[in-house]
Amino acid sequence: MSTLTLLVVLLCVGFGLAVVLGLGLLVLRRPRLKGPVMVSLTAATVLVALLAWATQAGALSDGTRPADPLAPTMRTGR
Repeated sequence: MSTLTLLVVLLCVGFGLAVVLGLGLLVLRRPRLKGPVMVSLTAATVLVALLAWATQAGALSDGTRPADPLAPTMRTGR
């Protein structure tokens, strides 16, 4: 995985943590917002799962295709 990809993932994680902590503080000060905030956190969890899936898929593919299989060779008894 490239450095740029890791930096983007790190920024997404940092921003996500800031949002979750901000929502937690909001719910602490205004308890009536607990329902909408839970819906938002569920949506954020789905987004993180999709981000993790995409990151893992990018790490596995690495932008290259597997090589074509080679034809079997036969050894002669020379």
